[in-house]
Amino acid sequence: MSILIRNSKALTSGIIESEGFDRVELMPFGGATSLAYRVRIEGKEYFVKRLRPELKSDWRYRSAYQKEYEVGRSISNEYIVRYEAIDEDAEELYILMELVNGRTLEEKLAQEPEYFASRRNFEKLFLQLLRGLKALHEAHVAYLDLKPENVMLTQVNSDVKIIDLGFCFADAYSHTAGTTQAFAAPELQMGDVREVDERTDIYALGQLMRYVMEVTCADVPKRLRRVIEKCSAIAKQDRYDNVDEVIRAIVQKRRWMRSILITFTLAMFLYIGYTHYSKTDHYRTMLLELRWRFRKPDYDIYYERNYYRILSKDSLICMAVGGKRLENLYIHDKVYDNAGKEYRTVAVEAEAYGGRHMKSVYIPEGIREIGFNAFGRCNRLKLVHLPKSVEKIGASSFEMLENLINLQLSTNIKEIPQKAFVKCGKLEKLIIPEGVEVLGLDAFAICTSLKEVSLPSTLTKIDRGVFWHCTSLKEIHIPASVEEIGEYVFFDCDSLTDVYNYSPVPQRIPPIYNKKNITLHVPQGSEELYRKADNWNRAKVVGDIGN
Repeated sequence: MSILIRNSKALTSGIIESEGFDRVELMPFGGATSLAYRVRIEGKEYFVKRLRPELKSDWRYRSAYQKEYEVGRSISNEYIVRYEAIDEDAEELYILMELVNGRTLEEKLAQEPEYFASRRNFEKLFLQLLRGLKALHEAHVAYLDLKPENVMLTQVNSDVKIIDLGFCFADAYSHTAGTTQAFAAPELQMGDVREVDERTDIYALGQLMRYVMEVTCADVPKRLRRVIEKCSAIAKQDRYDNVDEVIRAIVQKRRWMRSILITFTLAMFLYIGYTHYSKTDHYRTMLLELRWRFRKPDYDIYYERNYYRILSKDSLICMAVGGKRLENLYIHDKVYDNAGKEYRTVAVEAEAYGGRHMKSVYIPEGIREIGFNAFGRCNRLKLVHLPKSVEKIGASSFEMLENLINLQLSTNIKEIPQKAFVKCGKLEKLIIPEGVEVLGLDAFAICTSLKEVSLPSTLTKIDRGVFWHCTSLKEIHIPASVEEIGEYVFFDCDSLTDVYNYSPVPQRIPPIYNKKNITLHVPQGSEELYRKADNWNRAKVVGDIGN
C-alpha cells in the first residue's frame, strides 16, 4: 500500500487529512535535516521521519536515509525502535517507523528525577540500554550517538527504546553524522572512524549513566559505580571489551542474593502448602490470611471475641487491635477490663483486621483514627460507614474491597491518603464530603465500576493517579479550589468524555489523561487561557460554565 505524503505544503501547517493517512500531525522532534510526524494508518499510529525538501536532491542525505532504514530494518529487538518502510516520490523521502508512546530520557529526568533515584529503576535502565546496544553490536553496528534525547521511555513501565539510527556505523560512517561532546568517546571526537568499535558505545553508556546519577542524586551502589567508571575509561583498552562483560559485571554480584531469595521463597511455599496457596488470589492476601491464622495481637482486654490494647489508664482510652476471624465485626465503643473498669475505644490499629472471612463491620462513634491497612483485602465487605468522629485514616486502610458497594466518609477527615480505597471494584457512586482537602496517590484507582463522583469545594490537591483506570467514569467536576493536580489522574478512564474545571485560571498540570475526544468545560471567558495551557489544551475547550 502506498502511503506517500502527497501534500508537502499542508504538512507544515500541523494537522491535515491526507491520502493514505487518517491523520498527519507535525511533531517537535525534527532537526536540521528532518521533519517528524505522527500518522495514523488503518487505525494504527506510526512515526514518520521526512527529509527536508531542500535536502532531497543531495546524495549524501539520501544515502544516509537509505542506510538508516536498512540498518534499522535488519534489527529486531524490544529495546530498539522498529523500522517499517521507506518510500519516496519526486518531492519527498521519508521513513515510517514504530511510534513510541512515552517521553525521552531527558524529559523524564527533568519531570520525574526521583524515578531514577530508585536503585531498581536505575539498574533497569542500565541493563535495558545494554541489551539494546547488544542487539546493535551483534548486527555489526555501532550506534555512536547515545544521549538522553535519543532514548525514549515508554509510557507503560518506562521501558527503553533507543531511537534514531541515523548516525550509526555499519559498513560506512554517515556523511551527516555528528557527535554530542558530553557523551562521545575520545576516539569519536577525534574523528578517527578506524578506531570505532563496541567500546565506543560502552563509553557513551558510561557517561550517560553518570549523567543520570548526577541529575537524580541517585544512591547508586558501589558495585554499579565501579562498572560505570570502567565503562567511561578514557583509554579503550581500560574499558570492558563488549556489552556481555558489562552485563555480567552488573548481575553476577546479585546472584548470591537471588539464591537466598529463591531458597527462602521455596521454603515459604512448602510451609504454606499447595492447598492453602491454591485458594488465594494474591500474594498479599495469602500473607494476610497467614498473619491472622498464627498471630496473637498485643492486647490488654479481650472483650466479646475482640482484642483491645489500653492506650492510657489515666484517660481510660483503648485501641481495637484484632479479633478471632469474625464474619460480622462489631467494634465496641466501650469495653471493660477484668476489674470492671470502663475504657473508651478511640482508634483501630494498623493491619488490625483483614482477610476473606469478614462480611460486615460496625465502627462506632468515638473512633478518631484508623490505621494503615486496617481493613485491607476484606473481599466480602460490602458497606463501610465511617462515623463523624473519624479524623484520620491510614494509607491502604480499605484497599481492595472488591465487593464494596456503599461508602460513607466522615465529614471530619481532611485527607484521603495513598491507596485508601484502591480497587474497590463494585463501588458506583462516591461522595467526598466537605472538609476534605487532599486526595492522595491512587486513592480511588482501579475502581472500575465508579460512575459518579462528587468533589467538595474544600479540595485543594488531587494527587497522582487518584482516579486512574476508573473505566466507568464518564464525567468529573473539579472545584475552583483545586490548586494542584498530579500526573495520570484520569489515565485509562475509558468512558471519560467530559471534564468540568471551575477554576477561572488553568492550573499547571502534567499529563492527566491519555484518552482523546474529551470535552473540557471551563468558566466563560477562560477558554483562551485553557487553550494555551499545556496539557489542558489536548482537550476540546468549551466556555460554558456560568460565572
